[in-house]
Amino acid sequence: MYKADAPFPVYCHECWWSDKWNPLDYGMDYDFDLPFFEQFRQLSEKVPRASSYETKNVDCNYCNYCTHSRGCYLLFGSWFDENCGYGQTVLESKECWDCLFLKKCELCYSSSDLVQCSQVHFSQNCSNCIDSMFLYDCRNCQNCLFSWNLRNKNYHIFNQPVSKEKFNEFKTELLNFRDVLEKNWREFKKSVAEKAIHKYMTGERNHDVSGELIYGSKNVKNSYYIHDGENEKYAQRGGVGQKDSMDVFGCHSGELIYECNSVDFSSRCLFGSNAENNVNVSYAIDCEHANNAFGCIGLRKKEYCILNKQYDEKTYKELLPKITAHMDTLPFSDNRGRIYKYGEFFPPELSPHAYNESIAQEWVPLKKDDAVKLGYAWDSAEEKSYEPTKNWRDLPEINKADNGILSEIILCQDWDENKEKAQNHKCTKAFRIIQNELSFYKRFGIPLPRKCPNSRYFELSELRNKPNFWPRSCMCEIKNHAHGAKKCENEFETSYSPDRPEIVYCETCYQQEVS
Repeated sequence: MYKADAPFPVYCHECWWSDKWNPLDYGMDYDFDLPFFEQFRQLSEKVPRASSYETKNVDCNYCNYCTHSRGCYLLFGSWFDENCGYGQTVLESKECWDCLFLKKCELCYSSSDLVQCSQVHFSQNCSNCIDSMFLYDCRNCQNCLFSWNLRNKNYHIFNQPVSKEKFNEFKTELLNFRDVLEKNWREFKKSVAEKAIHKYMTGERNHDVSGELIYGSKNVKNSYYIHDGENEKYAQRGGVGQKDSMDVFGCHSGELIYECNSVDFSSRCLFGSNAENNVNVSYAIDCEHANNAFGCIGLRKKEYCILNKQYDEKTYKELLPKITAHMDTLPFSDNRGRIYKYGEFFPPELSPHAYNESIAQEWVPLKKDDAVKLGYAWDSAEEKSYEPTKNWRDLPEINKADNGILSEIILCQDWDENKEKAQNHKCTKAFRIIQNELSFYKRFGIPLPRKCPNSRYFELSELRNKPNFWPRSCMCEIKNHAHGAKKCENEFETSYSPDRPEIVYCETCYQQEVS
């Protein structure tokens, strides 16, 4: 995940996890004449980094921020998965492709925000559904197509019951021809926006929460995509069981975590990134099973360390408060004159990544000039030099595709039709299909993709609401609801902006109408 000009050595996983090097060999004495972050920068330029962030994976060589998984390909920010590909935030799932934000799913495709679904394709915000396609906000449904707001239904198309024979006939026609599928997909998205009832906040089994996509949580405020969280605030992409934490991103099964990214199974950790099983660790990166460490990189099973130098317990506890006080009396000033004291996350200029090559560009898109003004680096991507061997227009239907397609370099439709849009979506210009992927398409009769994985990813992610919230009131005017003849007056904060076309209900009206 690091460019060739990264300021530090980059090791393959086998070497990084081996005993051939010792992180303590790079230890530094703390210098009270230099700001802490300047010393951390010096340490950062010496300590080797792993080529990508992975732990406890098997055969997942092209994944990043992916842990405890097996046989996955181009998966990001995911854990405990098996044979999944082209996904982000896929949790405890098997054989899912082109999916975002899944939990405990299997054999799903091109879908987002699914929980405990099997063989569900082209769908969003569903749980406990089986053998279905093109669903929105459905629960406990089986053999359903192009439907929304369904509960406990079987054999439905466009929200209407049909016979098993008609269902199978329609599904076969749909899958045999890519153009038919895409036409129905466009119509379905339009119907969902105009006809489906949208609850003001996606989530269930919660108590006293605010935000979007929150499940089974208690006292979680202003947060986004949280499962089984408790006492959290300003949290995003939270894994199962995170507790008593604030300002965290991608943290899983920990407690008392503050201003951290991808710090899992840890306790009392501050201002850190990429870590597992740490206790009392601050300002650390890539540390595993560390206890009582400050300003360290790459530690494994170490304790009482500062800037990768190990101390005895007494000396460590005497030195640490002096350092935190020193961070206030001699703060770090970045290249734009902004001051960083103790309690601030790492300055942006210490990041090895440019703003537009990180996930930040997806959540808070910036133009180059704006990013540079804020102190972020910007990457000017080089155009790919490879030449496609097959145009996306010439792809065969899936029932005629053979293994010969695996050797083709396929021109991406987005690059061909709208290069500017493609570049904004990090389009790779062309792509290939791998064996496991082709087998999946053939098994379910899914047409071959015409766009590269990055373009497909952005297309799917644009269907999801971002973590931005607006004050609104319920739109329900149904007279037999609790509010009677007048319009419901319940107010809330929602990720649906007032200028959007969706019908947005409060919790009470939604439950009365949909459940």
